[in-house]
Amino acid sequence: MLTQFKQILNNQWSFESVHIVKHRPTSLTHKTLINMALRVTGVVLVSAGVSYVHVMSRLEAQTQTQLEKYISERGERESSIFQLAQDNLALLRDRLLLEFKQPNNIDFQAEFERQYFSWNDGTRRNFPQNRPIKDFDSTRYAGLFIGRNVQMTEEIKQRVLKAHPVVSAYGAAWSNRFIDTYFLTPENVSVCYWKGLPFALESPPDLYHPKEEYFYIADPQHNPSRSPKWTGVYLDPSVKVWMVSAIVPVYEGDRFLGVVGHDVVLTDLMEHTIQDQLPGTYNLIFRSDGRLIVHPHRTAEIQQAQGQLKIDTINDPHLKRIFQLVTNTQAKTHVLENSQDREYLAVTRLQGPDWYFVTVYPKSLLAGEAWDTAQFILMSGAVALLVEVLLLFSVLQQQIAKPLQQLTTASNQLAKGDFAINLDTMRQDELGGLASSFNSMASQLKTSFIQLEQVNNALERRVEERTTTLQKTLEELRHTQTQMIQSEKMSALGQLVAGVAHEINNPVSFIHGNLTYVQNYAQDLLEFIQLYQYHYPNPVAEIQTEAKELDLEFIRDDLPKLLSSMEIGTNRIREIVRSLRNFSRLDESEFKTVDIHEGIDSTLLILQHRLKDQPQRPAIKVIKNYGKLPEAICYPGQLNQVFMNILSNAIDALEDANQQRTPTEMDLHPNTIWIHTCLVSENQIMISIADNGLGVPDTIITRLFDPFFTTKNVGKGSGLGLTISYQIVTELHEGKLDCNSTQGLGAEFVVTLPLKAKKIQQQQVNQ
Repeated sequence: MLTQFKQILNNQWSFESVHIVKHRPTSLTHKTLINMALRVTGVVLVSAGVSYVHVMSRLEAQTQTQLEKYISERGERESSIFQLAQDNLALLRDRLLLEFKQPNNIDFQAEFERQYFSWNDGTRRNFPQNRPIKDFDSTRYAGLFIGRNVQMTEEIKQRVLKAHPVVSAYGAAWSNRFIDTYFLTPENVSVCYWKGLPFALESPPDLYHPKEEYFYIADPQHNPSRSPKWTGVYLDPSVKVWMVSAIVPVYEGDRFLGVVGHDVVLTDLMEHTIQDQLPGTYNLIFRSDGRLIVHPHRTAEIQQAQGQLKIDTINDPHLKRIFQLVTNTQAKTHVLENSQDREYLAVTRLQGPDWYFVTVYPKSLLAGEAWDTAQFILMSGAVALLVEVLLLFSVLQQQIAKPLQQLTTASNQLAKGDFAINLDTMRQDELGGLASSFNSMASQLKTSFIQLEQVNNALERRVEERTTTLQKTLEELRHTQTQMIQSEKMSALGQLVAGVAHEINNPVSFIHGNLTYVQNYAQDLLEFIQLYQYHYPNPVAEIQTEAKELDLEFIRDDLPKLLSSMEIGTNRIREIVRSLRNFSRLDESEFKTVDIHEGIDSTLLILQHRLKDQPQRPAIKVIKNYGKLPEAICYPGQLNQVFMNILSNAIDALEDANQQRTPTEMDLHPNTIWIHTCLVSENQIMISIADNGLGVPDTIITRLFDPFFTTKNVGKGSGLGLTISYQIVTELHEGKLDCNSTQGLGAEFVVTLPLKAKKIQQQQVNQ
């Protein structure tokens, strides 16, 4: 209060001193202003130029790094469909070869004639010609096409009969991602699954697959390496969409049996390439042979050329330079600088068709940002120059006379609390009278300030005493209230968990108890079917067809496994229920004889979701080294709360440490929590929980158990977890809770408990 009064007095006298000064402009003022303005202007211009160069250089480096990361992620995302196509076809090829090697147990000649029908055009199809094609169920079955004049040997017939159900099954499974799946042979036989489109039934009779690009690019003559191949882009006449075909050859030893393939729809890829781009940039895709696949400004030309538009036939020097720069480098993902066109080229190669995906980033985007920074500096410099000129003009216009200088000095002295002021009062003018009045005022203020300081000191002492008392009372009230809330929350949690565990346990026990009977019944049925097949190996055709559709052999093999998996699952649910029941002791207020290890394991199960691997970190490994402990008489719910707080803090410490570690460091030093228990004496046990996080600094370790002390972000920690844990261990169980930590190596919390606390013994005596 006294200091503020002095400051007000100082400001008042300074204000009055300014108004006493007379303004007398001189030529020196103008000269000084001109020189200062020229110098400041030069500094601003140089600063703007240097800032422009620096910002431009920094933006170029940042842009190249960001572009490389962007193009790498973009390449992986856009390549996923092509890689999936190749993986699918490799799986289909292997399954076909496996089926071809299986022994023949049926009359293939009769089965072939039953399933495949001769048409008037000289072809064979798997649907009668006299029935409407719309009746064919293309969602379940693949279509079959056997061209004219094909010599159907016994081997070809067997291969067709075995390939047909495989392509139907795999094609239906993959139809959500790929429009069709097919198997073609050199003899001009095709098995094609196309959901909703009976392609094989609508194919023209003169169709000869071996002459088409989707076949001959993978035959031995054009593909001696037997690697997967991709066709050029084409507009499919059946569905009017742009596609590319993935082809994988099928060999049995050195014998070429045909090809398997997917047609990949390019609509999404083309739309993503054109519409999903960085601001101010554009994307394009082309093949290594120069065929342009996607270009935002040449879509009509590409469609008109039926996907055969080559860059060297286009009168576009800029596009040709991009093609030459990109194809002359060997790296899979990189960022090139096109100096001639002042742009960056972010390049990646799409896996599968090995197309080039290019993002064109004009340097003008960087120049605009750098120029904005330079403009800001120029404008700021101009404003600063104007302010400086005005301030300098104001100061230079004020001529401060000696009496006013003495008065200003005296006012400053008075504002600092020094009342020993003696101004010259010999002058007979207004300044002399002002000096006399100033001396008289200083003397009166000195007396008033002495009295005011005495009263102020007494008041401040009383306020400090009252404030200290109120703060202490408020802290105790806040601590008590928080503990009550925490206790109620943990009690409610225990009741909720116990109720959920009880409700889950009843139906699971019913299911688990009946699984044994289900397994016995299923085994009896399977043995009965086996006995039936043994005495009646050749049942009627209707039974054979039904067995084939049901895949009886698969059911016989998979049903026991399925029942075994169900038994494992119910056992796992029962373990979880048991752990939930153990943890639900949180609301128990009475002491009990319990297994400490059971409480720790229940807590770990509750925290299992936090121990699993997360997007930002790998899983946390828990190493348990349990000693042989006798059962302890304690408050199990309270101890479970202690274990929960310590383990949660350990997980938080490991997550904080991961933010400061590289992936390599996390691989070398994986996240680990060690739990060790042992019997340290006849009546005392020890539980140690340690982690390999960053540890606790020495300046913090002494305050860990203080109420409301926390190092976590706002909203993440209340600062009461360890405080409550410390009270549970030390006051309720008469044990010890210590923290040992080495900075950078982790922290260890050691809980030491008697097997039976004195308080508990006294309660047992009273009972």
